Amino acid sequence: MAEARKRGGIPVLVTPVQRRTFDQNGEITNSHGDYPEAVRQLAREENVPLIDLNAMSKTLYEAWGTDTSKRAFAPNDNTHHDSYGSYESAKCIVEGIKASKLGLEKFLTTDIAAFDPSHPDPIDSFVLPASPKATSVKPLGN
Repeated sequence: MAEARKRGGIPVLVTPVQRRTFDQNGEITNSHGDYPEAVRQLAREENVPLIDLNAMSKTLYEAWGTDTSKRAFAPNDNTHHDSYGSYESAKCIVEGIKASKLGLEKFLTTDIAAFDPSHPDPIDSFVLPASPKATSVKPLGN
């Protein structure tokens, strides 16, 4: 981190996203061992902003529950999200950027409401938004 700072970078640590590992009570289990807490501790020691995606994704997955959460992951996969799960996780990152008051916040769009991982967007109404840079105009020669 010292090297990044020396070169003008602003380090930000992000804890790992949870895996879809529920216990018998419908709560997410810690499948990462000590790693998330080590990232939190390093952020404190180095006075680096932290986005706690581990905590936010736990809340998110438990809000979905064991069955609905399957629909936010790639088929037969409890680690990698599909488009919906990725979009909801990205919203968690955006909230982390805002909460940490990172300078990067000025580049975020302002036309979406705040996101609460305990109240995810309904999966049945999810539509993958078009890229703001997308165009239907073909380049010359095509």
